[in-house]
Amino acid sequence: MTNRYSGEIHINPIAALRNGDFNNDGLIEDVMATFDQAIQFNFTVNTKLKKIIEWLKNKNGFSSAQFRFSDGGFISVNGLPDSQLKELASQGLIDLFDYAINKDWVKKHGYQFGLIWENGRAVEV
Repeated sequence: MTNRYSGEIHINPIAALRNGDFNNDGLIEDVMATFDQAIQFNFTVNTKLKKIIEWLKNKNGFSSAQFRFSDGGFISVNGLPDSQLKELASQGLIDLFDYAINKDWVKKHGYQFGLIWENGRAVEV
């Protein structure tokens, strides 16, 4: 099965607290505000993980889903159909990574999804 998407469960508070910006010296101007953000982030992650576990149990997703740690501070989710990944994303439980941003992927698999590479991006035909 070729998927257009993979899922991402973001669990790295440092990446979130820095808003993905690692091009600065890392100085924390307001440590109390940062701690408050970290506490809220961890609460949100905890809530999402519980909902993901429940969803996987209800959909028998544990039998097909594959999980891997990513260097970007998230857990990647593969092995589920795109429709189920989209369902999880629509509930705000995961982020989607779209392989169709990659020219080589589109040239190899795009026809399965009605996509071609044109003017530097994937377009539907």
